[in-house]
Amino acid sequence: MNIGSKIRQLRMENGLTQEELADRCELTKGFISQVEREMTSPSIATLQDILEALGTTLSEFFAEEEDEKIVFTSEDFFEKYD
Repeated sequence: MNIGSKIRQLRMENGLTQEELADRCELTKGFISQVEREMTSPSIATLQDILEALGTTLSEFFAEEEDEKIVFTSEDFFEKYD
């Protein structure tokens, strides 16, 4: 999981600039930029602050949505006769 890209996605969904997010978290715009570009990793406490400003929690952030697997069995197939 790329934490930075997921933070960027949430920030953009919330219509925030890096500077606005940084102000809400009492961080610098440069730090937010570095996190989003995977140049640095935030501490757990800092990550919680960022996620709170983005309206989510750690558990929601790290919850992986599983891709739904679609499997067809022989019983699902049919032949049409004209």
